Amino acid sequence: MTHSSDSAIPNQRRHLILVWLVVTLLTSSAAILTRFCHIPATSVGFWRVLGGALVLSPWWFRVWRREGRPPVFSFGSLVAGSFMGIHFATWAWALQHTTIANAMLFIGLQPLLAPFVARPLLGERLTRSEMLACGLACLGMVWILGRQLTYSPDLLAGSLVALLSAFLCSCYFVLTRKYRPRQHALLFTVPVYLTAAVVQAIAGMLVDHGIFLGDGGTRLALLGLVLFPTVGGHTLAIYLLRHVKSQMVTLSVPAQFVLGTSAAFFLFHEIPSLWFTGGAVVVMGGVILGVLKSEQVPVTGSAGTPAGSLPNKQS
Repeated sequence: MTHSSDSAIPNQRRHLILVWLVVTLLTSSAAILTRFCHIPATSVGFWRVLGGALVLSPWWFRVWRREGRPPVFSFGSLVAGSFMGIHFATWAWALQHTTIANAMLFIGLQPLLAPFVARPLLGERLTRSEMLACGLACLGMVWILGRQLTYSPDLLAGSLVALLSAFLCSCYFVLTRKYRPRQHALLFTVPVYLTAAVVQAIAGMLVDHGIFLGDGGTRLALLGLVLFPTVGGHTLAIYLLRHVKSQMVTLSVPAQFVLGTSAAFFLFHEIPSLWFTGGAVVVMGGVILGVLKSEQVPVTGSAGTPAGSLPNKQS
């Protein structure tokens, strides 16, 4: 019996590593697929979250009935969904106005930005290692932005919007940890998706004068965005977080940057400059250090749920 139990542990670990690889691959596809969408950024984000909610709705309805038909929307899902909607719109805009390497590098700063949002909302403090990681990432970020301001001003706007999007995404993650009650993940995720869709629909009407679907190629890319990074990647991430620490899942951020930059080289012939590569190494070093040295903080959220036990990626 002992031998059987011991042999099961390596098998389980291989299984979890395989799932992590699939999660990383699926979520890294978002940047590439977004570049194939030739419609406004608000429309890209709208169809992505609405499609995700529709795909998940049969399973959501089953869980909703089983749990006694609780209220569909809560204050937490509305607030978190609003931040998610703005994040998706700005993320798509950044991808349309800068290189994939730039956008993915700055969106990858979200693990380091989240503690600054969590401090006022959850009372979490930064450790010395986390402060060092943030300083290291900021050093690389200032180097890249300074060089872009001087030599590549056309990339600067997209990089800054990607940085803003990373902050909004961090707000979404922290708000999810604060307000998500003890319930099935689908009961929180689907209302968040629907709220994000409404926010982007309003933005689309105000900024772009409508929501657009695009041509056949754009529709295929939108379908891929719904199925692969949204439903597939994040659903598997939720499963994975039942069995491993959140740090392991968050390590997919630098891995996604490498995959996305490599894919952009072959698909769009985007070759990062040497000065960008040097800055990216420093930034990713800070991200990896921050993830590895991050601590699980047992702060209780408003719903009585330990904040540290909730996933870093919920939708």
